[in-house]
Amino acid sequence: MPPAALTDSRPLDPARHAPGLDTLRVLAIVLVLGFHYPREGAPEWFTEAVSFGWAGVDLFFVLSGFLIGRQLLAPLARGERLRLGTFCLRRLLRVLPAYWVVLAVYAFVPGAREQVALAPLWSFLTFTQNFGLEGGAFSHAWSLCIEEHFYVALPLLVLALSGRVRWRGVLVLVLGIVLLGIAVRMSLWWAHLEVPSPGVPLGRIYRRWIYYPTWGRMDGLLAGVVLALVYTFRPALWSRWVRAPLGAVLLTASCLGLAWPLCAENKTLASSALVFPLLSLGFAALVVLAATDIGARILGRVPGARWLASVTYCVYLSHKLVIHAVHGALAKHGLDAYHPVTMLASLACVIVAAAILHVTVERPFLRLRERWARHPAPEARPAAA
Repeated sequence: MPPAALTDSRPLDPARHAPGLDTLRVLAIVLVLGFHYPREGAPEWFTEAVSFGWAGVDLFFVLSGFLIGRQLLAPLARGERLRLGTFCLRRLLRVLPAYWVVLAVYAFVPGAREQVALAPLWSFLTFTQNFGLEGGAFSHAWSLCIEEHFYVALPLLVLALSGRVRWRGVLVLVLGIVLLGIAVRMSLWWAHLEVPSPGVPLGRIYRRWIYYPTWGRMDGLLAGVVLALVYTFRPALWSRWVRAPLGAVLLTASCLGLAWPLCAENKTLASSALVFPLLSLGFAALVVLAATDIGARILGRVPGARWLASVTYCVYLSHKLVIHAVHGALAKHGLDAYHPVTMLASLACVIVAAAILHVTVERPFLRLRERWARHPAPEARPAAA
């Protein structure tokens, strides 16, 4: 996708900090934390409040597609070659160190796990754990598997299409991927959920075939990449979007409003087919809203959002371990999961543990990544005119 074919004016700076996106990252991790908090003995108000927390992952996917897409596409917008080596190095140093530390705890300290069963270690190391997954300890790493598949697929797709397609081709490709995802999920629903196996919970079948696998969950990442394409190659169009917050509000409200009843009945054919595209489009509009002036003024002024956003990955990795440890320790003193002390202690310990993991593991490798990125490989040199 050459700049001559896609760019309408000077590209925007992908490194510019957008404070509203920090708040969206914090919102996403709060939704995930609530959804993963143990439900046994939960009061009705809590169950209702967190029942749709799983959608926080879809918000993460949109944010990831947008932010990673901007990083990958920015060199092309400047007329440079794709910095594939630099991109891969940056992602590896960002993802793997903290992930390996937490995975080591799960693998070698069985008593620390929130559940006894653990998928084979090789499935975590190869990021294939989300295929055939039916729960177990560290099951939430399924979404990281999809992220890793995205990190491989997107650069290859960009390399394959660079210089060969224009905007019309991009739009046809995006629509085709969305429709293919819908068709795959509908086919799987007819094959496995229409007449479920006797004695097998419907939720387990749904998660195994539709919710966890990569083939059914590319909508959010794709929506984020489309935003990144517009941001990078159509800055004039992006500017018009962010000058019209009402449009972003209406699209967000419409899509999430349509998705809400499908979320409540998320194992039906209609939900399996449409809930992920609707959530993705709604969250993409929310990302645009966060970039508007009014969105930045509201979302960008949440105290502590920037720091909390910086540790969300560590929170995501470690929160089940920490909550399990806190509940085990306080249960000895007669405090159940929904005692105010237990809930506050769980939240505080999750943040503290994530901060420790961030400072001792994640941040040193991020600094190393930035030092190496200052000395780009030959492939990062500007392409010949």
